[in-house]
Amino acid sequence: MDLGIETIGETVPVGTDATVVTLTGELDIASAGELERRLGVLLDTGHNRLVVDLAGLIFCDSTGIGTLVRANTDCLHEGGYLRLASPNRNISRVLAIVGLLDTFPVYSSVDAARRADADGLVVVGL
Repeated sequence: MDLGIETIGETVPVGTDATVVTLTGELDIASAGELERRLGVLLDTGHNRLVVDLAGLIFCDSTGIGTLVRANTDCLHEGGYLRLASPNRNISRVLAIVGLLDTFPVYSSVDAARRADADGLVVVGL
């Protein structure tokens, strides 16, 4: 299965709200480069507040994880943030196992991520 990438908010004025990047399918070695390119374009055009909606993501390998980590670093470097939202149980578990729940915030919904709602943070018991 391929990776679908849809962005919402890239046409609003920079700095007014987060740009939501919705992922569907599989984020793996074959598709991570496209995501990295698309996130890079957003950053290059001043969109440094990103919420990545993972609700439709069914698989993520180490290359995909690395892409998200680099994007987080790039957003922070540009004075913004990268927040993950709506991971399914399997993706949440992967993020927890590799320690990413402590690296950047992961929220139960896009709305919680946009508001940085602490009550909406994902907590996974291993």
